Amino acid sequence: MIASKPIGRFSILCFEIAVFVIIGALAADALAADVTLAWDPNTESDLAGYRIHHGTASGSYSVHIDVNKVTTYTVTGLTAGQTYYFAATAYDASGNESGYSNSVSYAVPGAAVNGAPTTPATPSGAAGALVNTAVTFSTSATDPNGDSLQYQYDWGGGVLSSWGASSQSRSWAAAGQYAVKAKARDSKGAESGWSAAKTVTISQSSTPVVVDTDGDGVPDSRDAFPNDPKEWADANGNHVGDNADAAAASTNQKPSAPTLASPVDDAKVASAVVLKTGAFRTPVAGTTHAKTRWQVFGDEDDACVLDILSPAALTSLTVPRLVLDEGTTYFWRAQFIDSKGAASAWSDYEYFSTVTTRADRNANGIPDAQEVSWKTDLDRDGVRDSRQTTIRSVEMAGTSAQVGVSIKGCPTALAIEAVQSASSYQSGSPSPSISFKIAVAKPGDRAAVKLYLSEAAPSGSRWYRYDTVSGKWADFSVYAKFAADRRSVELSLTDGGTGDADGVANGVIVTTGTLFSQ
Repeated sequence: MIASKPIGRFSILCFEIAVFVIIGALAADALAADVTLAWDPNTESDLAGYRIHHGTASGSYSVHIDVNKVTTYTVTGLTAGQTYYFAATAYDASGNESGYSNSVSYAVPGAAVNGAPTTPATPSGAAGALVNTAVTFSTSATDPNGDSLQYQYDWGGGVLSSWGASSQSRSWAAAGQYAVKAKARDSKGAESGWSAAKTVTISQSSTPVVVDTDGDGVPDSRDAFPNDPKEWADANGNHVGDNADAAAASTNQKPSAPTLASPVDDAKVASAVVLKTGAFRTPVAGTTHAKTRWQVFGDEDDACVLDILSPAALTSLTVPRLVLDEGTTYFWRAQFIDSKGAASAWSDYEYFSTVTTRADRNANGIPDAQEVSWKTDLDRDGVRDSRQTTIRSVEMAGTSAQVGVSIKGCPTALAIEAVQSASSYQSGSPSPSISFKIAVAKPGDRAAVKLYLSEAAPSGSRWYRYDTVSGKWADFSVYAKFAADRRSVELSLTDGGTGDADGVANGVIVTTGTLFSQ
């Protein structure tokens, strides 16, 4: 009988290959897609088959498919742009069914959207000419989809050119001033807005023509840079415009860009890596190092997973627990800010990879050494925690106490990605700490996360959060509400804001906390 034994591991099969095939299918039919799932086989002698369950909300499955006795299955007809959540169960010949496997999710790519070209640059060309004399104008724009572009010119007075090349010519039969504008159109018909206007002065042959090629208001005869509308004077004769000289002088008042010291050169590191830069340097006397900005990105998708401005750990920063995944490649950079608020240029990027420890062999987000009994029901709802995806329970390091992290009743929380505990000597807290990682529906979402305790919190105890920048614990009680029986505490967390250790609104909330007794 296998009713109490869930499937050991469940995953999307050959994820990268599957995505490639799905994208190919979407090009022909943007309304539907497929995904292939795989799982480890059960070994019971009376195993009769498996069922696949899926839906569009985590832990809520509206579709149930009996796939018989196989260990891979392709689900078809998925909607483009929708995220689906999958789990599997096994059943025996008597109809007994196991609990759900771990849940996996898949976001079906959406149909490509055609974007309009950018607004073209102000047309370039002569600022003045005689009547009936052709003047050539040029402009340029870019298309977000890489489509080929055509251009149309408004010659002033409601006269439009045909769609054509980016460079077109026009002559005027009457003297006057004309505002020349341009817009772009891509091969799918999407049009940009009109550019800013270039004013052209047309004169009769008996009237002297003042030529101002770059339209900066300074005649070419007195313009040291007749083709550059941003420059016209060169007071020091160095062949660099006065405006550029002033900008260079301003740039030299900033700190030097940081040099990254560690990790560098694709180093293999633990997920709790310490980022280190070289020393702060500045050409400005009397200014000091005030802050450092740290950013870490995932190499696979370039997504920012850490963005912290630290006023304390100026040349080193310990990446908060659970921000980085094991066995993953990242790249990072840093920026210095001085005591006058001037920011340096960003450093160059350096790459590193986190090692795989295999501390979580069943890949459920909880270290194997901290797994609780399969009978555990910390939220006391009559359903074992191991059979639910909306609660994850751990044994607190060095104790027999247990804590369950729950997102039940929180519509913005999609999944509990990881939970782990650390003993007091590792975190500096008087009692074991707990860290968890929550996925939310969209960047910047607020989530109400409830922690269920196996033992009531002592009267007067308060919830503290660990700040990795200062390396200190801070009272988080204003965002923590204990139940009357003190067997649970609800935390109010905001992605990229209150309680989120990674400092960036990226759809993921990471935090570490503990109980402090008064």
